[in-house]
Amino acid sequence: MSESESFIDEVSDEVRRDKLFKQFKKYGWVLGLVVLGIVGGTAYNEWNKAKQETAAQLSGDLMMAAQAAGDAEALNTLTTNGAPLSVLALLEQANLLLAAGDPNGALEALRAITADLAAPVIYTDLAWLKIVMLDGANMPENERNNAYDRLTADGAPYRLLALEQRAMQYVRDGDIEAATAELAAILVDPGITPGLRSRAQQLMVALGGDTGADTANG
Repeated sequence: MSESESFIDEVSDEVRRDKLFKQFKKYGWVLGLVVLGIVGGTAYNEWNKAKQETAAQLSGDLMMAAQAAGDAEALNTLTTNGAPLSVLALLEQANLLLAAGDPNGALEALRAITADLAAPVIYTDLAWLKIVMLDGANMPENERNNAYDRLTADGAPYRLLALEQRAMQYVRDGDIEAATAELAAILVDPGITPGLRSRAQQLMVALGGDTGADTANG
């Protein structure tokens, strides 16, 4: 390469650097905003994450303290925080109210869960199960039947327990045939637990039905 060509290349490089510098001076603030946005967004996400973790810890501490003290009213501040935290607080509040001899207060807390459209199904179904256990005999027949239809549907998380409760409702209604049919369905279900099997067999025997124990042992 000749000296003239080398000189031309150096001049060209200088011109390019000068143009780049001018462009940076002109639009550098845009890059600065982008960087600031990235850093600011990351910082906000970390702050928000820490805030949520702190809130969850404080809420957990409050629930444990309320449980230890048996103070249902202490959970009032958590029952309006939105699902799932409010649902858990309402469930615990219902337990505390029931233990304190206030079934009506417990039912009110449980019904608040069933009215929350954002509550996870597993918690809503648990609330309905507790409602029929506490107040099944006094519920309007249509509401009670709808609750049992929901709870005993295929794949429902508390299906067998709901079948047990419905069998007991049939006993209260004097419909022994329907009660034994429910108990028979429980006893042949592969998901039955030992405790539930024992209770179903005892009730079946009391009703004069066949538990199927002899067939199973044979």
